[in-house]
Amino acid sequence: MRAYMDCVPCYLKQVVSALKELGVDDDKGQKILSDLAPVVSQLAKSGGHATPAENSSVVLHAAYQLLGNGDPFQKAKEASNQAALQLLPQLREVVRNSRDPLFTAFKVAVAGNIIDMGILPEYNLEESIDQALTIDFARNDYQSFREKLQHASRVLIVGDNSGEIAFDRLLVEELVRFGVAVTYAVKGGPILNDATMDDARQVGMDRVARVISNGNHFLGTVANRCSVEFLAEFRKADVVISKGQANYETLESTTLAGDKTFFVLRAKCDIVADSMKVKLGNIVLMQNQPNNCW
Repeated sequence: MRAYMDCVPCYLKQVVSALKELGVDDDKGQKILSDLAPVVSQLAKSGGHATPAENSSVVLHAAYQLLGNGDPFQKAKEASNQAALQLLPQLREVVRNSRDPLFTAFKVAVAGNIIDMGILPEYNLEESIDQALTIDFARNDYQSFREKLQHASRVLIVGDNSGEIAFDRLLVEELVRFGVAVTYAVKGGPILNDATMDDARQVGMDRVARVISNGNHFLGTVANRCSVEFLAEFRKADVVISKGQANYETLESTTLAGDKTFFVLRAKCDIVADSMKVKLGNIVLMQNQPNNCW
């Protein structure tokens, strides 16, 4: 998905979220935003040749250097993991007692996608869970997913945020019941509140799935920045579950993702919603349509 001019304010909004998380005073914050102007200007001059997730990452890395802090959301990530873990036992019961536990596990997993400290720093997790369990997917390719799963032996989940990763455990547990081997991919280093290996260990993901790093600390899945191991795992997977907006922005329509990739997310901005042909705030379980269109 290419970047548009409407994406530019979001790059800086994510930086502001980091500044507030660290308690940076207004004068210093405005100085940092001013220092980032040349970076943002250069990205704007390049037009839509990169995805919004890539551009956001470039700006955030520059901001982290100015801040002298490579992981501003460390404490917030730990807190979101703990909050999600406290809800996990009751949500596991909801999943197990439902008519279709795998489908319900997808609903719980997408509910966790609201934990996004870059775009939605103020979120209500329990409200998101209630909504996800009661409303329908605006785009629902679950049946196609089940058909692919019938012939699958390897499933890759490309993770998104901390906190959310705890809910993804329920999805992994249900997939394992179908007799598939599940690999879960996290970021190679901190960026916003994206899940890393530390988060995977905190929520016990490493006890239910093989966990690997994608080899970089960019938002989304930027293929030319990913490790050889990750790309090999992606290509060997029979089915890929891609969590969150940034992964959608960087994988949608690509031949790498192919038609084996399913996007699971909440549309948090108008650009992404328009791309998916849904409304802002809708949840989707949507199969990729590869056409190498950009």
